Order: sequence, then C-alpha cells, then structure tokens
Amino acid sequence: RVLFRWRRPSQAAPRGAHAPVMVASAWDFWRSIGSPRHVCAPMVDQSEAAFRVLTRSLGVQLAYTPMLHARLMVEAPAYRAHTFDPEPDGVDRPLVAQLAGHDASVLLAAGRLVQSHVDAVDINFGCPQGIARKGRYGAFLLDEPELTVSLVRALAEGLDVPVTAKVRLLPSVDASVALCRRMQEAGASALCVHGRTKEQNKHRSGPADWAAIARIVEALDIPVIANGGIATADDVAECLARTGAAAVMSSEALLENPALFCANVDPDSGAYLDQPELARRYLRVCRQLPPPTLGHVRSHLFKLLHAPLRHQPLLREDLLEATSLDDVEPVVERLAACSHHQPAFHTPRFDAAASWYWRHRTAAVSADGELGETRGAGGASSPESRSRAELEAAALERRDRRRREKKRRRRQRGAASVAAAPAVAVL
Repeated sequence: RVLFRWRRPSQAAPRGAHAPVMVASAWDFWRSIGSPRHVCAPMVDQSEAAFRVLTRSLGVQLAYTPMLHARLMVEAPAYRAHTFDPEPDGVDRPLVAQLAGHDASVLLAAGRLVQSHVDAVDINFGCPQGIARKGRYGAFLLDEPELTVSLVRALAEGLDVPVTAKVRLLPSVDASVALCRRMQEAGASALCVHGRTKEQNKHRSGPADWAAIARIVEALDIPVIANGGIATADDVAECLARTGAAAVMSSEALLENPALFCANVDPDSGAYLDQPELARRYLRVCRQLPPPTLGHVRSHLFKLLHAPLRHQPLLREDLLEATSLDDVEPVVERLAACSHHQPAFHTPRFDAAASWYWRHRTAAVSADGELGETRGAGGASSPESRSRAELEAAALERRDRRRREKKRRRRQRGAASVAAAPAVAVL
C-alpha cells in the first residue's frame, strides 16, 4: 500500500465549488488505496471481517465494515468490540468504517475511535430501513440537507483520515446533483451513490438509475462509486461504462455470490467456483477470523446455499440447531452433495429460480432455466413477475412462517433441555 498523509480540507484549501487542492487530495487518497474498481458494501451483521477477507480473495479491492451505530460505538465498549472487527495483520485493507448517526460530536468521537484502524471513515446517508427513520440516520437525513452537509464538514475537518459518504438518490436528480456537490465542497473525498431513492426498497426497489449516477459523476470532481443493480460480472462492466464511475459496489448479490467480481473463476487456479466451494472457503476463513456469533455464519450460509436448503428441510434444521463450526461443516458437505440444486452463476446453466438474490427478481423462468428479464432505463436487470400486492402478501407470509418456525424450534430446544436435565430426588 502507498503511504499517504491525509490533509484535512481546512488545511488544504478554502471551501468552494472548485477547490483544486482539495480535489487533488481526494484523488491522491484514491490512488493511495490502489484506485479500486470492485467494492464490497457495508452490510449490517454481514460484511464482517471473515466475509470481507473471502471477497478480497475473489476480486474485491475495497471493503466497508458493517454499519456502526456512532452513539453505541462511543457509549458501549461491548458493542464496539462485538461490531468493529478490523483484521490486525493488514490482509483486510484498504478498509472503510461506516458510521451512522445525526450528532456531529458523537460521529466525530466514534470516528476518532476507529480512524487508526481504517483508511477512511464513511457517513451512512443510504440506509432506507424503518429503523433508520426512528434513529434519525441513513437516507432519512437526506431530507435535512443542511444537517447532512454539516456532518460531512465536521468529520472532514476533525478526523485524521479521509471522509466519504454513501447516499441514495433524491426524488429529483437535479436535487441529488446539488446535494452531492455540496458534500464535495464540505470536504468529502469520495461518494458512493446508490441509484435508487429511499422509497425504492425491498420488493419496491425497481431498477437502479445508472443515468442519474452518471449525472452525478459528471458534476463532481472527486471519485464516485456506483451502487445498485450489480448482480453479475457483466453488470460491473456495463455500469462502469454507462456511469463513468471510479468503481462499483455490490451488496446483496455479493452475499450470495462472493465470486461475483471474478465471474466465479478462481483468480489463481482458473477453476470454476460453485456455491458449495464458496461456502467451504468462507468456513475456512471463519476458522482464522471467527465472526462475532454463529448467527453470522448461518446467515451467510442461508444465502450461499439457498437452493439446496430449500430442498433439504432436515439439513436446514441441522444448520439452525448447530452450535459450533464443527457442527456446521458436516451439514455443508451434505448440502454440497445436492449439486443439482445450484444457480450456476456465470454459466450457460444459470438458474434464477435457484438463486437467493434473484428470488424476487425473476420475471419468467422457462422450462430450460433461462431467465426472462426486463431492464429499466439506466439500470441493471430488475425482473418483476408478480404485482406489488402479491409480492407484499408473499413477504408477509414468509415472515409469519419464519416466526412460527422460530417458536417451534424454541419449544423443541426447551423440551430437549428438560429431558436432558438430571432427575432431582424429592425428599
């Protein structure tokens, strides 16, 4: 890695739309981390060190920590130890720590706790979930542009590392461009732009607006990362070409296919990487960098091995009841034997119906497994096969089914604990 000494915006140049020294410093920073093109997104309880290191071995060149709640980072050492997990030997670099919050002093304090372990600190203006509305962070801060800009400025002037921001589009592209320019002027060294609004979420997501991202790239002078609609290696190349962005970021698709950026071809051996092999590699990294809980491991495996788990409910139960990696590994090997249940990414045999990522995006899957898809203007594949009402009803049914399954498993575990308890003599 190139040694790089960051100069704060207040030291580098006066504020203004065209502060050349500030812009030059932003690009110096970008080059110092290798001018990355492939980025692993910040994902709550998902982009932990083990997963980040796995993706780096398969083409990721820059990764983000999970979203870190700034107030909890400052006030709760246990939360900080549980959530912030920089790998100590330098394998997991370059790394960006993402913070969420709305209080500049708290964000600054949290940033100072992590800055010596990362290459930059990012502010989350992109989370569209209801919890972000309640906590007053994420994409809901975009409705408060003065606050948004002031947070970028406070961290850019107060930290010893570059400050970046991850944003979503506003309903107006012109308004998005204007706000991003203000963030640049406030000292942001890079922006990641998700090509959807906060209202475009979950089954309402629709196609990512790459044309809007291209407008922002054209208007800014600092590096821009394009996010949204990155599901295949072809999407990566197309998004870079159509937006002119410095890099592309993937999140959900990368969770199911950590080999997305290398098109499922091992960078060293050239061998094809199927889902069981990716699961094995993830578990091997987990031995070296244990995730905070076994729940993190299970969550990844439910995505990596989505198709065989759907067809093997007993093995799914075994995975849910596992209490250690020693319990998990045999289950993965038994699931690997179900090789006919695979999405086969980046091959002519690709089966969207077998994919976790594509499960709500499939328009039509023909008898031979080919995906019928539609493309929105300026975005990646975003097929729709059912009406919004049908999708919402299906989502509610899945939620209720998961709740029933959790209750049943709790009852089973409780009964097993009672049965295993030694008898107590009553005198």
